[in-house]
Amino acid sequence: MPIISNANHDFSNLSVSDDSSLDHIFTEIPETETIKGVYYQRAQFIRHREDLLSVDHGLLALINVGGNRYTFPWSTLEQFPLTRLGRLKPCSSLEEIACVCDDYDETQHEFFFDRSPNAFRVILNFLAAGKLRMLREMCALSLHEELNYWGVEMAYMERCCKRKMYTRIEENAELERREEERRQRSLQLRPPAEETRYRKFMNHLRDTVENPQSGLPGKIFAVLSVLMVAVTVISLCISTMPDLREEENRVSFNNKHRHITKLNCCGKEHGDVIVL
Repeated sequence: MPIISNANHDFSNLSVSDDSSLDHIFTEIPETETIKGVYYQRAQFIRHREDLLSVDHGLLALINVGGNRYTFPWSTLEQFPLTRLGRLKPCSSLEEIACVCDDYDETQHEFFFDRSPNAFRVILNFLAAGKLRMLREMCALSLHEELNYWGVEMAYMERCCKRKMYTRIEENAELERREEERRQRSLQLRPPAEETRYRKFMNHLRDTVENPQSGLPGKIFAVLSVLMVAVTVISLCISTMPDLREEENRVSFNNKHRHITKLNCCGKEHGDVIVL
């Protein structure tokens, strides 16, 4: 089954408000029918680790996607040579395998892909049954990203799903275009800031305080800041020492005693009675 690409399509004449502008894309490739009776011959989900012992790696490719293991006959992957899984067949070295998948277990002959196992259900159904359909719980843009990663063309997607995806992609592109225009318009309306001497000084002062790599003043300020923090921490630690606390309590008691004595003397001179 050859890979058909839509890379040469011109989407500039598409319109979100009018779905009829997408019809010429969907009529190029007719909807495919599900291949009956060969689903489990083309893909198998490994439910138990002991099932890995019976895998013939010469005939089957062991694929691990986000922790879920599947086996695909190499003959199935050969039918999709431009997909990421199809590119595993001609790999003859670890360097070539590393360019296709995220990891490879030489002992188990297991190819690991760090991708969403839920999104891979779309790819699994396509390879096994020949049907490429969107999942209801999956974002159209996320599915588009997954299809690009696995190298599966949207030309194989069913008509209704393809319409939803193209419409959602166009809506997102239109939102990004409007956001960029709004940003450019705000930059044009904003008056340019005058580079006065005061502004230069404030910019230099801000760089000195925030960026130690701005120059020698910034490095000196950073060193002084670290020293001040260190002195503060050391002084707090010293103040908690028992001997020093006893000395502070003794000095405080003597000062309080002298203050009371002074009050008593003043009270006697004026004939007052001081009660403590």
